[in-house]
Amino acid sequence: MAIFGKGNEKKEALIDRIKYDGSQNGSPWLVYKYPSEKFVLGSQLIVNQGQEALFFKGGEALDLFGAGTHTLHTGNLPLLNKLVNFPFGGDTPFTAEVYYINKTSKLNMNWGTPNAFPVEDPKYGIILSIRSHGTYGVRINDTRMFITELVGAVPNGSTVTYEFAASYFSGLLVSKIKNVISAYMIRQKISFLEVTGYLEEISKDCEEAVKDEFDRFGAEVVNFYVETITPSKDEYEKLRTYKEELSLGGDFYTKRRSLDIMENLAENNGVGGLATAGASLGIGLGFAHQAGGMFQNVGGAMNITPNGTGINAQPNSNSGNKCPHCGASNLVGQKFCGTCGKMMVVGIRCSSCGKVNPVGQTFCGDCGTKLVKKCSSCGKENDPSQKFCGDCGTQL
Repeated sequence: MAIFGKGNEKKEALIDRIKYDGSQNGSPWLVYKYPSEKFVLGSQLIVNQGQEALFFKGGEALDLFGAGTHTLHTGNLPLLNKLVNFPFGGDTPFTAEVYYINKTSKLNMNWGTPNAFPVEDPKYGIILSIRSHGTYGVRINDTRMFITELVGAVPNGSTVTYEFAASYFSGLLVSKIKNVISAYMIRQKISFLEVTGYLEEISKDCEEAVKDEFDRFGAEVVNFYVETITPSKDEYEKLRTYKEELSLGGDFYTKRRSLDIMENLAENNGVGGLATAGASLGIGLGFAHQAGGMFQNVGGAMNITPNGTGINAQPNSNSGNKCPHCGASNLVGQKFCGTCGKMMVVGIRCSSCGKVNPVGQTFCGDCGTKLVKKCSSCGKENDPSQKFCGDCGTQL
């Protein structure tokens, strides 16, 4: 350090060696403003690897130096020389601001949405409150632009940290990221339940979207990652449950509405209120009447009473009517087995009135028509509708 004075009179010290070795505690730094603004031609400017040094005066970013040891003179300070017009030769003092800039990439900066933002799940149509977070890196490409546009007036001897830059960029990031996530989900028509498999693609879209914002400050965003995109816990469970219900098949809506109808039956005079219940659910009159017939048997099985007494927990005692062919249980009144399709009643059908009479009867219980045809050859009694004997084949 050179001291310039005359006699016992001392003038302010002029710096003849300019250097910055990083913060004393080793914490990451982005920009450092040298504490003195008084220098002299012939001073040494030392710039370490990964640094740049910028001379700044009168609000203008001037001469820029890369790594190395530089002896200051009018030849390597052309912009500053043009501004202050150095006299030729000599150790001329001058004033300027000196900024050191860290040119190494900072790769572990965090971003996140401070508040949830609403997005509709494109697949299931549910409005969700989404939060997202991730990491990114930043590198200074244009030192002059970065100091001019972002840093501004910095007190002498102070350090600008990456956290300062992150806090500034966070607003720009979040605004862009919200739009990118929403647009991507709608475009791809995927649910937030499936979004994990698309995070890499979404990250690339986000990095491209924020690129221009960083460029205009002389910075570059690198390794941008979206790590999570999640709804609230309750909404996630709701979405997952909805997915499971939809897996029942394409007719899930009808099935779900059918359950709603059954619940309404207990409150709307049993089976008789089915058409009204169906219409109120927006199913339509055609389906409502169809459903009325469809659920008559269901109502009987669940013991739904027509006078509105509701659904009994105990099954209808009539449900024990077993098929004589396969043994399956059927409702009383069913003419054909729901399992094997055969007639529920074994007997002889009257050829005149159609009534099925128990085996062993000779005459129809309704119209009196003779029910059997006795074979003249073997004596077997056959159904009157048969044309040939079931035992010997003789024509009846």
